[in-house]
Amino acid sequence: MTLSNTHYLDRLLKPETIALVGVSPREGTVGNDMLKVLLSGGYKGQVFLVNPRYDEIEGHKCFASLSDIPVAIDMAVLSVASHRMEPLFDEAISLNIGGVTIFDYCKLEEEASPTLLERLSYKAKQANMPICGGNCMGYYNFDNDAYISFQSPGERKAGHISLIAHSGSIFVLPTSNDRRFRFNLVVSAGQEIATSLDEYMDFALEQESTRVLAIFMEAIRNPENFVKVLEKAKRKGIPVVVTKVGRTEVSAQLAATHSGAIAGNNTAYEALFKKYGVIATDSLDDLMTCAQILSQGGDLGAGDLGYIGDSGGLRELFVDTAEEHDLTFANLTDDTMNKLKQRLPLGLEAVNPLDAAGPFTPDYAEVFRDSVRYIMEDPNVAVGVFEFEARDEFIYMPEFIEIAKEVKQYSNKPFIVLNTFSLALNAGIAEDLMDHDIPLVNGVENAVKAIANLFANRDQQADSHTPAENISNPARKEKWHARLATGLPMSETDSLNLLADYGIGIANPQEAHTQEDTLKAVETMTFPVVLKTAEPHIHHKSDVGGVKLNLNSSTEVSEAYDDLANRLGYRVTIEPMVGQGTELAFGMVNDPQFGPMVMVGSGGIYIEVLKDRVFSLAPFDEIEAMAMIDSLRTRPLLAGVRGAKAADLNQLAKQLANFSHLAADLGDDISEIDVNPIIVNDKGSIAVDALVIAKEVDAEQSAA
Repeated sequence: MTLSNTHYLDRLLKPETIALVGVSPREGTVGNDMLKVLLSGGYKGQVFLVNPRYDEIEGHKCFASLSDIPVAIDMAVLSVASHRMEPLFDEAISLNIGGVTIFDYCKLEEEASPTLLERLSYKAKQANMPICGGNCMGYYNFDNDAYISFQSPGERKAGHISLIAHSGSIFVLPTSNDRRFRFNLVVSAGQEIATSLDEYMDFALEQESTRVLAIFMEAIRNPENFVKVLEKAKRKGIPVVVTKVGRTEVSAQLAATHSGAIAGNNTAYEALFKKYGVIATDSLDDLMTCAQILSQGGDLGAGDLGYIGDSGGLRELFVDTAEEHDLTFANLTDDTMNKLKQRLPLGLEAVNPLDAAGPFTPDYAEVFRDSVRYIMEDPNVAVGVFEFEARDEFIYMPEFIEIAKEVKQYSNKPFIVLNTFSLALNAGIAEDLMDHDIPLVNGVENAVKAIANLFANRDQQADSHTPAENISNPARKEKWHARLATGLPMSETDSLNLLADYGIGIANPQEAHTQEDTLKAVETMTFPVVLKTAEPHIHHKSDVGGVKLNLNSSTEVSEAYDDLANRLGYRVTIEPMVGQGTELAFGMVNDPQFGPMVMVGSGGIYIEVLKDRVFSLAPFDEIEAMAMIDSLRTRPLLAGVRGAKAADLNQLAKQLANFSHLAADLGDDISEIDVNPIIVNDKGSIAVDALVIAKEVDAEQSAA
């Protein structure tokens, strides 16, 4: 009988008793391969084989069914075809088996409704039984040598990376190739019949051997729990590195607002990852390199990069690549600089990044040994890189390997050995260095991108603070909830009044439906004024010539009204021209998984062309709002150029934070918001135009 468990997935992922159903003596079959993979891994628990056609396989007794096994089973592999899956699954549930692994894709030629997958999912959830798969490659738990797959990871030392992947190919590629990547857990999630990515992540966070989570993700099926797991990882100080695929903007054409059009499919994940300090990578190489570096442990403190190399040309290449990825080198202290000047041979400059390759004297390696130590011990260095050419077949200075290994004796900072050539054949050296928690990275861009990601994550974590709570005004919220629930379109005036209620400066438009009313409204204003169409079906006024600027007399207003009324309709708004300034935009898009996301970006007519925007999940406070503003490419314009005064950024940040509270308050009622442009100058921020798209209200709700 197994011991009591501490996690829902313990019996599935670290079983003490395993049943292999569908095992076979035939070479080259999944049923035979899964037995060999498990036995070759040195699994120390009990293994039971199930196949009624055989008495024994590979010297192990075969049972006719799961029910014939005389002990309780923690995990069963159901390696059978789809048409045999359901009765076998029912038997596993009746025996209270702790979890099952399913390689098959569980589809029948003539599917009934509900489908086989749907039936299995329902039964598993009713029985509280976790499933790895279906259509998966299984899993490797290196902590207890449970290799549950039909493909072997080969001889590979255990490590500290927990890799969880939706793709079976990603399960195979890192574990079947270079052994410098060391794992404690690798899971192929497959179809997630009953167990989702977030649950595997939660399990990994509970394992003492986990130092980093590496996730290859297609989509999130349980967003609420996924967020809880990210919060847990952040509390425990375990970094999460993700490669999210499916990042293209195919949904942009369906958006009603500019905000929605420039958001794209991946924006919600960008905002979520930023909020919880997830390191987002672009490729499998980036994912694994970053995870490899993080798996060494060490303290990533304040400071920048320290570099020591043995080639002037490769140093130049590293510097160029570092600049492309905004990676900065540490300013070494005077003490470090003096030590380097005294130690370096004539002709070598004491500088970071350092080329320490002088004449081939008996002292050659010792110069590097001392230089590495001086730079790694400098308080302004947070991460060190030691670049030299090393192959398993040849290394011109073997002492470099020992120098690298010694670093961990005097420094707990992350330290990386780099071979600039990404195709270098040095897996043996890499394994040797990993025995001392020193990652050897091949490829200058691989290393630079990974280090840049580490620094960005560190800085984001340092800037993070307690997320803002939405301090709601119940009366204000109910007022606008009732208005939006009517199903009537929000006019520009309605939309701007909503913003004003939430503390956002507006241009105070007046709506008119006749030329006479328009001219009366002008009498209360100072010229110049702006006249715009207010027809509710026109979302983007400038696209149809629906905006008349700089009208300086009643005559010009009258002529402009006639033109708009004849072409677009009689409803208009009129408002005073706002002073000159930088044009920005606020926006909100309501993500179906993670809720309202707020945008700030470059505004005006080029909003979709420039795509200079930043999204964050609502709500947030003025500190985060200011960080969003600071990250815009437009930001230098707000500081004042060519004699213009600097913009009032404090008010802008306050209004952006207020806008995020509006989004959080009314996220159940609004699908999209576009506030464009917002004129920002030294006097403040004024919203000139706004479009609010309410969620569709069904007829019964509207009548009620």
